[in-house]
Amino acid sequence: MLTTNRDCKPHVQKNAIPSLGEIEGRVAVLEVVAQSALTHVFYEGHVEVDAEFLSAIRKAMHRKCGELKLDGEDTASALSYAEELIEAAVQASHPTHQ
Repeated sequence: MLTTNRDCKPHVQKNAIPSLGEIEGRVAVLEVVAQSALTHVFYEGHVEVDAEFLSAIRKAMHRKCGELKLDGEDTASALSYAEELIEAAVQASHPTHQ
């Protein structure tokens, strides 16, 4: 993954292929941001808005998996992970319903 901040500067180690740790770190950041944002959105408790929001997320996930040309198993895994993340956010936003 080329980035201008890293790969276009003089005297900087160039590594176009990120390490597994770099990828895991980026995924972890995305997971924390998504979890926090979803929890904040669901905290307000507008059920009809939440349902529309969840539907939009699910549609976007299906569309993105299609764009990435993921096979059926990888798509199912990604969608399952998204559902787990959403469920965790819903639980975190309504701790009395656990």
